[in-house]
Amino acid sequence: MLATNPATRAKTPAPVPDVDVPERLETVLTEARFTDWIATAKPGEVLQYHEGLLLLDRSPTGSALPAKERARLHAVARRAWIACELGLVHLLSRKIAEGHYQYLAVRARHSLTPAEVRACIRQTLALQALSKPN
Repeated sequence: MLATNPATRAKTPAPVPDVDVPERLETVLTEARFTDWIATAKPGEVLQYHEGLLLLDRSPTGSALPAKERARLHAVARRAWIACELGLVHLLSRKIAEGHYQYLAVRARHSLTPAEVRACIRQTLALQALSKPN
């Protein structure tokens, strides 16, 4: 029997906590629908905002998606990132297969009203637009 050095043994990653089955909207997820979900979801509720490989699916050169669909996906992913930076959601990805993931938003706890959530996201988007060089 060979002895193995504990320092060189492959470390297994910590298990990802279970999340509820994500909500899937009956209609196409837009920025506005995603914002509405953030504003009205209860803490801990989960929404799947994409399935596939987000980096590739947003790419104009690598994606099989039409330009309009890529633009919609890019806008939703950007909105998800902004909401995460504001502490409104936690973003997770769950591996389904090689190169195939579920992208999930989990509603975070906070004390903002739905109107305050929408205003906060709009204000952040406006500030980002102003800070972009022309």
